[in-house]
Amino acid sequence: RLFTLGGRKLAMVRLRLVYLVAYVFANGNLIWGRSSKSQIASNMEDGEWLQFPTRDGIRLIHPSCVHRLDQDFHVESAAGIVGDLLSVGGQQRISEPRFLPPCPHGLRWLNTPNESAVKQLPLIAAGVEDQTPNYYSDWVAYVQHTHNDGFGRMSSEWTVPSPPQSTGPVPGMSSVYFFNGLEDSGGTPGTATFILQPVLSYGKSGCIIDPLLFFQWHFTSFHVTNAGRAYCGARLAVKEGERLRGLMQLSEDGQTWKVESTRLVNNATSAYTVNLKGRRADTAYITLETMITYSCQAFPSGGSLTFTQNTLADRSGKKVNPLPWIKKLDHTECQQE
Repeated sequence: RLFTLGGRKLAMVRLRLVYLVAYVFANGNLIWGRSSKSQIASNMEDGEWLQFPTRDGIRLIHPSCVHRLDQDFHVESAAGIVGDLLSVGGQQRISEPRFLPPCPHGLRWLNTPNESAVKQLPLIAAGVEDQTPNYYSDWVAYVQHTHNDGFGRMSSEWTVPSPPQSTGPVPGMSSVYFFNGLEDSGGTPGTATFILQPVLSYGKSGCIIDPLLFFQWHFTSFHVTNAGRAYCGARLAVKEGERLRGLMQLSEDGQTWKVESTRLVNNATSAYTVNLKGRRADTAYITLETMITYSCQAFPSGGSLTFTQNTLADRSGKKVNPLPWIKKLDHTECQQE
């Protein structure tokens, strides 16, 4: 009956109700995974805010300030005034630039008050009953390379892995992300003003909000600005075993970057361009990140993923040798390495 129209509607309603319960349960105290009544009430009030995980915590953006675009787009800061200029069609600007003021709802962070406590917190043990599950949201494992003069290109390829065995105590709670990316942090946490990233995701994100899409892989280019707005490129549904390419390329003007997420099977892309107005990308990453991680089953069941064809170049186009990458393991409870 799930294949009939009525059955499909019923399945959608049930799944959305389950997700609502999961969202309330998942947004309590990020250290202990428990919520007081006042916290639950506050989270219910803020339940529409969308989550964009970063290295420094979960950035919350109001849904009215998240822009999902099914074609290439270009975004940059407006001159002389705080806000964004958005045009559809990439740098070719098929549409006239549209001024978007700072998000009127502001920008929120769902950070942990004690980062070390989260990293030391054990996850729920397999087979243990009647125990409040613990969880975390974080960059789990990554490598980085810093080039003080700035990068002009980064490209990597990887294969879509098998899906996680579990997406949380209630289906749809946990998410996993793989990406290569560039930012201007100099390798120091908490200092970046931007990150460029083609993201392979399984589960919910600020760009993937329909619960019916939580149980498949998507490849998306997205960008968050200082105006408190987020921009999502085309959400490309991809399958296990597909080859992907994530590319970030600086244009000749030395200001504008093109970010492309490409399915190599058919060259479908999710892409945008962004003018960073003088800010330089000096740190490259290859990253595994998770959100609302309750157990080791939240990771892809295959156990590993390999990024290949990794290339870096400086702003003049000269190749940069990233070896040795600096390896960072913020969580090891599942034998990450």
